Amino acid sequence: MIRVSATNLRKNLFDYLDKVNRGEIIVIQRNNREIARLLPMHEANWRERMSIRPKLRVSADDFIEPVEDTWEDYI
Repeated sequence: MIRVSATNLRKNLFDYLDKVNRGEIIVIQRNNREIARLLPMHEANWRERMSIRPKLRVSADDFIEPVEDTWEDYI
């Protein structure tokens, strides 16, 4: 989310519109109070914007293997 004064938005309108097109939300302020927001028309794909990729610490086969012996003490 980017905060910008109304004056700065007016001076750099097309730069901010490009940012909104890329998925950013622009908060427009006047006298340090929020008066409006510019939102993208389409939902940006959040997966493309991720900078950290999750990693599995176990193999896929171990991950989906059933854990039958875990519940034996409770049955």
